Amino acid sequence: MRILYILPYDWGAMPQYTAEIANAVSNYEEVIVLGSVGVNTAYFSNNVKVIKCFDSFSFSMNNFRKSFSLSTIKALLSFKDLKIINEINPDIIHLTTPVIPPLSIYISYFGLDKKYPLIYTKHGVFSNSGFKEKILEEYILGYFEKILKFSKIVVHTNKDKEELVDIKKYNEKNIVIIPHGIYTFFRKFEANSLEEQNCILFFGNIREYKGLRYLIEAVPFILSEIPDLKVIIAGEGDISEFSSVIEKYKNVYEIHNEFVSDEKVAELFQRSSTIVMPYTKMSGQSGILNVALAFNKPMVASDVGSIKDVVVNGVTGFLVPPNDTHALARATITILKNSQLRQEMEINLKEKYKNLSWDNIAKKHIELYSTMRTKSR
Repeated sequence: MRILYILPYDWGAMPQYTAEIANAVSNYEEVIVLGSVGVNTAYFSNNVKVIKCFDSFSFSMNNFRKSFSLSTIKALLSFKDLKIINEINPDIIHLTTPVIPPLSIYISYFGLDKKYPLIYTKHGVFSNSGFKEKILEEYILGYFEKILKFSKIVVHTNKDKEELVDIKKYNEKNIVIIPHGIYTFFRKFEANSLEEQNCILFFGNIREYKGLRYLIEAVPFILSEIPDLKVIIAGEGDISEFSSVIEKYKNVYEIHNEFVSDEKVAELFQRSSTIVMPYTKMSGQSGILNVALAFNKPMVASDVGSIKDVVVNGVTGFLVPPNDTHALARATITILKNSQLRQEMEINLKEKYKNLSWDNIAKKHIELYSTMRTKSR
């Protein structure tokens, strides 16, 4: 089979996700990736043919207004080059990223969703962001998503499937559950960084739903039991409201308020003994979980969305109620003070999620592709 993945932009976590699945599938089938001119070809194996087709553009929910410019408009218009798909003539087209308007418009305009089986991986059902972002992500982008005819929609969890059927009114027969693979990609950047005692990591794009404020509030309580605590906060986003508190405890915090390179991701996860995810809500499956799994790092996380599918309370980490500073502090203290417990959790993580290798995930996708190919021929 000839499988075509479309990677419309080269920032965020989607290039890594697309590369992981494309590389794994390419061990068994012919794989082509249609991407932007800025796509990092080093992400992809020699088995994958990468065609740079679209102009690069930048977009950030943290700087929404700054995301629009003449160069961005020019880049979006470059999606007319999707017509090259007819020359590629794939057996399957797979969209592994959120559907952006020009991608949807030109796929529909050229009738590609009617000519070829079109599969879409939907990483989350609802927006995790605030009101303005929710309007953009759920309603505006959601509209462009719905104008396409998908042969199948892939989700990562049972909860996502239930929500698509019950609330979004999708046909249950068209939804397939395939778990998110572990981001072992980052392990190739491992340096000689050693795990640091009593070091916790808050990682990822800083948005309100990530609950950073609850970690900030929990730090004084944790310090009462763990005086040599180190808290690493890494990711883009506005943390100005916490500046005075961070300054007060400047010996505790290590801040990387920026886009974090792949090499730095590996270093930070290696150095940390525990990953903290005090989310207030969660739709879909957080990619942070899958980076933590790659490094066998126990987690302290809020019991929201499908996080409990990965963080099994007392087994692979601790679950706490969302918005609960004291519960977050107690769980973090418990896991930091008990090195034997952390070691047991690391072993549990390695054993429990060994089936989430990208090879296993690839085989599930290939099985899906085979059924689609048979129906379309």
